[in-house]
Parts: sequence; structure tokens; C-alpha cells
Amino acid sequence: MFKSLTEKDFDVVESWIGTWPKTFNLLYGITRDGYDASVFHQKCDNQGPTLTVLYNKEGSVYGGYTGISWETATVNTNKKDDSAFLYQLYFSGKKATNQMLVKNGHTAISSVFGYGPIFGGYSSCDLLTFSGVKQRSSSGEYNLNGMTDPHFGKNYDIRGTLFKDVNNGHLNVIELEVYAVKDGQREKPALPTPWRKTATWGTKLLESLKDEVKGIQPPEGLDVPHFNILLIGPSDSGKSSFCNLVSSVFRGRISHRARVGGNSKSSTTTMFTPYTFGDKVSLQLYDTRGLAETDTMDLMQCNYILEGHVPDFNEMTSTSLISNDDADFQHRPKLSHKMHCVVFVQDGSTVDDISKPMLHKLESYQNLFNRKEIPQAVIVTKIDKLCEKTEENVNNTFISQTVKEAVEKVSELFKFPRNNIWPIKNYEEEVESDESINILALLAVRQILFFAEDYLETMNVKQSRRIQRGKAKQAESEVFGSDTA
Repeated sequence: MFKSLTEKDFDVVESWIGTWPKTFNLLYGITRDGYDASVFHQKCDNQGPTLTVLYNKEGSVYGGYTGISWETATVNTNKKDDSAFLYQLYFSGKKATNQMLVKNGHTAISSVFGYGPIFGGYSSCDLLTFSGVKQRSSSGEYNLNGMTDPHFGKNYDIRGTLFKDVNNGHLNVIELEVYAVKDGQREKPALPTPWRKTATWGTKLLESLKDEVKGIQPPEGLDVPHFNILLIGPSDSGKSSFCNLVSSVFRGRISHRARVGGNSKSSTTTMFTPYTFGDKVSLQLYDTRGLAETDTMDLMQCNYILEGHVPDFNEMTSTSLISNDDADFQHRPKLSHKMHCVVFVQDGSTVDDISKPMLHKLESYQNLFNRKEIPQAVIVTKIDKLCEKTEENVNNTFISQTVKEAVEKVSELFKFPRNNIWPIKNYEEEVESDESINILALLAVRQILFFAEDYLETMNVKQSRRIQRGKAKQAESEVFGSDTA
């Protein structure tokens, strides 16, 4: 629900006016100043060009612009303005940028005592907003007593647009604003404090993250060349696309190594494929068949994967489950074959829609990973679908309240700390590598590698102690054997 215009919205209006830069200063707001036509005139008369904006509860935003002043006239006064236009910015919450130019400039607006903004002639107005004085309704809306039909399109070129496709068929609003439009450069709004702090984004950070990721290596003495990371999550959550994203980061171009394009009912992943990213990156991502309420790998299969019993490139479908009788089953897997971290991949736009059966399934997998003390993280994908800020620019990820809320929901869902959860955007429509998308990916990869590194360091300590205990027992046996002799 929109109750104010964004900087991008003002940019659109500015382009329609055709001369810039412009400033927009609020003169009148119905929630601030009340539903009172006389107050509108007190605040808005003789102010020069103005922009009128109406917002409704469905998320539609529309209004009109005039390049001349409103006035308080005691008789109906039509005023000439060839620069006036009607417009819409959103319809039912979706972008709907539409400018409707005045076609009869002699009746562009009507300015009269007792009425709010009127676009069109008084007797044939395209948009009459309101008149008189009224109170806000119990629903929190202002039920404007103005008029649109039947004269919508009389004075403005609506090009076949119906007013119900602008205002959802009514004149109830949650806000009505009138801005003074002046020449001048708009001040940029202060940037909000990021909810997750990082170094300044740019080429320097991107290259630094690449070098840091390449420098994270498995502990010496374990004979483990790569960190093995298992990706798990519902179909169409973006697991395979994440493999392509990481590959794209290090190849410098959009990569399509992993096959994508499945849907929520089926999975395109049919083989247990390791994805590597060059000799200098000690990372192997393993994609898995998408989880579904039915037709998915079971806990036994997942346990075989965790323990390293499943060979690379093994077929992975619901009809080809591996067992310990299979010839390819690895009965004595090494630590280098096992998984060192598990990453859940969750579509950020569907966090609120996870079914109870799927939640139970995810919990059962979590319980398995917890019993084996394997570290876990979550990647939240499709953040560009969550809000306009991240859709405009991935740089806005850590200042987006919507993304923050999604991370918090996932944190509560999985019972993980928030620093175990990393929002990303996979490559989807892009055809060129994007610096910001790559930085976001590397921030997630770096943290995942830290988790895996900590796990292997623990394994290294356990292995060292086993060796020490073995040596101690051998020494003890030699001592007792010597005494007996």
C-alpha cells in the first residue's frame, strides 16, 4: 500500500513535465490538514505549478499536474493550461506509468471556492476530487464526494483508458496530496542505516572478496582438497541457479553449467553433480533433487550423501535410489567425500507460503544434520521479487526493510542466527555480469566456507586426538609387554 511517492516516482513525473530539475514540496495533505476544501485553497492558491496525488487502499496511485496556480473564485472558473496532464503511476500495487495529456487546454482545470482540485471544465470535469468538509470514515479512508465519469476523457487524451482501471472504480482514498513544483535540484534523501554492515560496495570490494574466498583452504593434514557443500531445498528455489551464479562470478560471464528451468512440481536435477570453480577456489557445490511434499529423496539417501557413500555423477531420481548393495556404493568413504556444510536454499518470495508438510520435512532434515553436527546456512533467493528497492538495484539489499523482514522470518523458521542467513539474487534475465550481484554472492560464499572451515578444523582436532590416543595405547601396551617379559 503506497502512501507517499518515491524518488523514482518523482523522476517519472519530472520527465513528463519535460523541464528539470524540479523540487516537490508538500503544500496540502488530507491526512495532515483534513478533508476541507477551504484549507486546500488556503495552502495551495497562488503557488504556481502543482502536482495532485491520490492513493487508495488497493495500491493505485494517480492524479494530475497543472502548470498554473489554483485560485479561490466565487464563480466557476475554467482555466487554460496547455501543460496540464492526468497520470497514473500504480494500479493495484503494480507499476502502471501512464500520462494523459490535455487536449482542450482552455478547460484544463477549474478553480472554485468550496472545491478541491478539479481537472477539466467545471461542467465537464475529467477528475473532480472533492468538495466541502467531511470526516474520515471508520475504515480509515476518505470517501471523496468528487466525480470522474461520465466526463473522463472529455478534456484529456485518455487513449481508451477506463477510469475504473485507474482508481479501481471508486474515489475512496487513504491519502491525497498536493505538491508545489518548482525549479531546482531535489535533495537526495538521507540513506538509512544498513541492517547488515559491509565494506563499501564497488570493484575494490569485489576483488577483495574473490581473493579472500580463494584464500580459504581446508586445514592441512586432512587430505581434503575441497570444501564439499550440499545444497538442499524445494524445487524451483534456485539451487541450480546458485551453482551458475558462483560459476559466473569466477568466470566473469554469465554461466549456464547447471541445467535450470524446472517448476514447483518437478526437479531438473537428476545427477549428483559436483560443481567446481577453478584450481584456486577450494569449493565444490553439490546440487540435489528438489524437495517436495512427495516424490523426493528420503532421509536414508540424504544420510548416504552426507557420509560420502554416493559417488559423483550418480543418478539421482525417485526411481533410482542408491543402496549399500550397489556396485558404486562407497563403503569406506574418506573425509574428502563427505559433506562439510549444508545450505538450505529458500525462495524469499514464498517464505509465508511454506506448507506444514514441507515444514515438517525441512525439520526432519535439520534434525539429521544436527545429529551429525554438520554446520548449516540458508540462502534466500529471488530478493528482487520482494521489493522495489532491490529490484531497482541489488545494492539496496542491506537497507531494504522488506529483505530484512524476510531474513528474520527465515531465521525464525529454521531457528538459525541471522548471520547464518544470506540473501542473494541469481542471474535470471541478465546477459552481462553484474558487480553488485557478484558481491552479494561472494558475501554468502565466504560465510559458507567459514562454516565448512570451522567444521573441518573440529574434525582435524578429533583426528589428532584419535592418533594421540592410539599412540598412548601402543606405548602402554609396549610397557606392559616389556614388564611381562
